[in-house]
Amino acid sequence: MAALASDRPQNGRGGAQATAVTSVSTKREICIKMLVDETIAQKMFAGLCCGRERCTTEALRVLSDFVLGQQAGNGGFVNRGGQADLYYTMFGLLLVAVLRVPIRRDQVARYLDSLDPVSLDLVHLLCLVRCRVLLAYLALPETLQNAAAGLGLRGNVSEALCRQGAEMLHSRQTTLFPLQDPTSPYSQFLRLSLAQELGFSYAGESLADYCQADGLFSNLKGAEYSSTNASSSALVLGYYGCGCKIESETLRMFSCCQQQDGAFKAADGAPQTDLLSTATAAFALSLYQVKPALSVRDFLYAAFTESGGFSSGAGDLMADLEYTVYGLLLMGVS
Repeated sequence: MAALASDRPQNGRGGAQATAVTSVSTKREICIKMLVDETIAQKMFAGLCCGRERCTTEALRVLSDFVLGQQAGNGGFVNRGGQADLYYTMFGLLLVAVLRVPIRRDQVARYLDSLDPVSLDLVHLLCLVRCRVLLAYLALPETLQNAAAGLGLRGNVSEALCRQGAEMLHSRQTTLFPLQDPTSPYSQFLRLSLAQELGFSYAGESLADYCQADGLFSNLKGAEYSSTNASSSALVLGYYGCGCKIESETLRMFSCCQQQDGAFKAADGAPQTDLLSTATAAFALSLYQVKPALSVRDFLYAAFTESGGFSSGAGDLMADLEYTVYGLLLMGVS
């Protein structure tokens, strides 16, 4: 594979595939300004676009080819098992929008039409809402897409889907929520995201029961250790004034969770770092204008695979759409 970046690190792992991205510490001038009143989805989209602008032309080509190859015959995008999956379809459409690659939108629409919103839990209902918004975005002329990304496209979500979303936001049916807990940091992060997508207000509920002695957070009440997922979620919630107030010491403690390879673990006892934890932590910290001390560049190179997408990290040779979103996001916010 030809070199894809002009500044390949000398100590990068992963062989030829490690040349897919440019330095994550340069070209910050191209980043879209992130305003405090932007939604979570808008901020993530801006970060992804930042990541796109840091890619070389060849990197964009192989990333686009990878994404296009993930669309199934029924219009959905595939999971790691090769089956069309709503969760992965949301990540696929997000990459299509950011990378500006052509897809069979009519087939995606038919796939989404086959799904019953009433049967979905919180995670998948949010995915369906975002898929509808992204499809509407992709249907616009490219000259209007930048404006649409800033203004949002809530009007393209059906009334029925909006009603289902409103019911979900007020539901206490535990089976609909991660870890069967509607008030955990991660569940509240998803609820806030859904509310923002649909134009509803969300005040949030106290996260005091999930806060650990070190000031970080767990998704389990009474847990002995914090997790990156919960802490990242809490930081985002705190940024929007929902459920907690984030102090500077909390930001410092969270930044210190960065490992020597530049990445984050899912929790302190996890055997290794991973891309999902690293990207979500970096994104959450970026809301407060905080950057982890160590470069993530070598870690990103190690996570880029020969197939053209990102995997969970070094040693994982299987790329998927979710990790590819996190790879591009990490490039954009670090």
